[in-house]
Amino acid sequence: MSDENTPVPAEPQPEVRPEAPATRPGPQPDQPQGQSVEPDVQPAPLAGLPPADGTTGPETIPTPRRGRRGLALGIAAALVAVVAGGGIGVAVLQHQKDDVKQASPRTWKAPEPKKTGEYGSQSGGSHYGALGKLLLPVPDAYMPGPDVGEYGNDAEFTGKEAVAVFEGDLAGLPKKQRDRLHKAVAGLHIQGVGLRTYREVSGEAVFETQIVQMKNKRAARAGTEFFTEFTKALGVFRNGPKIEGHAKARCVLPPKKPGAKLDTMICEATEGDLTIRMSVSGASPLKKDDAADLFKQQLDRVQDPGEAA
Repeated sequence: MSDENTPVPAEPQPEVRPEAPATRPGPQPDQPQGQSVEPDVQPAPLAGLPPADGTTGPETIPTPRRGRRGLALGIAAALVAVVAGGGIGVAVLQHQKDDVKQASPRTWKAPEPKKTGEYGSQSGGSHYGALGKLLLPVPDAYMPGPDVGEYGNDAEFTGKEAVAVFEGDLAGLPKKQRDRLHKAVAGLHIQGVGLRTYREVSGEAVFETQIVQMKNKRAARAGTEFFTEFTKALGVFRNGPKIEGHAKARCVLPPKKPGAKLDTMICEATEGDLTIRMSVSGASPLKKDDAADLFKQQLDRVQDPGEAA
């Protein structure tokens, strides 16, 4: 007879084992340096010239793709090369100082004509008004062009902003060169930079116009003179059209590349305290005369009234 008070043994429970912690991936080896692929950002050439070998890049109408590097001061960089380098520009700053020293304190100076309107040019070549007003508005048969980097297709920079963009690009240079370029930039007395892009409604060509305004008019003239003489001396650039009413304006094209579907042209001129540059890229054969007419419209808009007379 069983004893009712005898406890019934509990059923054996399955053995519970602690779960193993989740395996964490071990440390990954460092990525080898220099293997990352950076976006292909094309900085503006120092003097903004098309390649001397006639290379035009991919066979599609290019759009401005430059980043901060060299964007706002493509023209000023060329002027700095003149001022800091030698030849035409080596004496620019010194001559400016000499002119001040030699000026007679009794020399009579005609009063400046009264400023009228939102923008304009006074006798002697000084311009007033926002650079956006001095830039040619988008004409008929054209439309706003592509964006230039982060700045869009219509931008203005104060003198301080423009210089900051340029000088920020000098960090990798030796101190001696940086100091020389800092001094050269300061000597230009840059007041502002403006840029605007245009596109033909037909889509056959795109244009970018830059204006740099500076107090150092001698440097502005020297920059265009250097551009003219340098492109002539190389002997490889094709001559572009003459700009009616602007004898000192200069347009050049790179050597013709057989079979190229694209062509480019660069035009430059000085009007008083402004250096103006226009670049055009489009289907070959490039409509050079149409591009020259657009550049003429820009120069007419800012022409020194004394020269126009």
